[in-house]
Amino acid sequence: MLFKEIIGHGQLKQSMINTINEGRISHAQLFLGAEGSGALPLALAYIQYLFCANKTETDSCGKCSQCHRIAKLSHPDVHFVYPVALSKEKGVEKSSDVFREWTEAFLNDPYLSLADWMDYLGAENKQPIIAVEESKDILHKMSLMAMEGNYKTMIIWMPERMNQPTANKLLKVLEEPPDKTLFILVSESSQMLPTILSRTQLTKVLRCEESELIDALMQMHGLSNEASVGIAKACEGNYRLAQMMVKGEVDAEFNMQRFQLWMRSCLNLDGLKLSEWINETATIGREKQKQFIAFAIKTIRQSILLGLNYPSGINPADEDFLNKFSPFINYENGALIAEELNNAFYAIERNAHTKILLMSLSIKIHTLFPQRKKIA
Repeated sequence: MLFKEIIGHGQLKQSMINTINEGRISHAQLFLGAEGSGALPLALAYIQYLFCANKTETDSCGKCSQCHRIAKLSHPDVHFVYPVALSKEKGVEKSSDVFREWTEAFLNDPYLSLADWMDYLGAENKQPIIAVEESKDILHKMSLMAMEGNYKTMIIWMPERMNQPTANKLLKVLEEPPDKTLFILVSESSQMLPTILSRTQLTKVLRCEESELIDALMQMHGLSNEASVGIAKACEGNYRLAQMMVKGEVDAEFNMQRFQLWMRSCLNLDGLKLSEWINETATIGREKQKQFIAFAIKTIRQSILLGLNYPSGINPADEDFLNKFSPFINYENGALIAEELNNAFYAIERNAHTKILLMSLSIKIHTLFPQRKKIA
């Protein structure tokens, strides 16, 4: 993975390069970035630059044997850990059991999300986890001598998915690491053992800039400037979401129609329409439900900003509805609604009963609305 293949993050890339060239390589690092920010491909580009035999001032060469092996995820000194859907029937207990699938999924799209990965495994409704069997594998692999590179490296994707026993075992090796080892934890959340966090050097990977996404969509996907601007505004720095919108896997217009119907039904507490809406939404699958909830959170935030006379990032097609909807949202109730939506997102992720969850959420949202006239 070359740095130039990753969207944006110019200053961060140069900072990573400088730490390697100056010999300031921490043995345990945490790349913390939201979905679609590029944290995972950045981690691989960082390791490729570290191993590269002919590195330049701005990137790895991409031509030496070290670069070729790392780019194909076949380097013997570069290991990966990631959540899996445990299955006794399929013999899946740890990452190495599905390494072929991982290689295919990552090479197909380095910006893949956890939902993409679970879908690739055909395990959408199973709980992804890094289980205790994984820790034994980590300790074994990192105890071996490096075969080709100077470092034995381990990229742990989604370390927040480690269960307690796994995290405790990992902590031991982070406290007393073998010589010339490098751990890079790539996470979307800091919700993991504080003792692990305290033993890693933090690198924050911010969301992609809107201008960077627009350029990428035009150059890499051949979109017009107008289409690129619309998608860049809608995805709010999440390049993975932008990709899905380009492919038609996420329909922003459909989500807005669903959101409008839901908010009108919540405001009026129309039981019949709510029931119909919930029954329909329960059939679209958990990942699309999560996408919709994320869309709803973004729309609530836009409504708050509109009410404060700061209409940032509003799609012109949505402006008419939001102008009518924003008087029902203020900073106080908007923050509470967003919090309830965020809780619902994680409940869906943890296999909550969808219909019960959405009905309870709808009633809570109704109570947070000011009781005034209907939305036009």
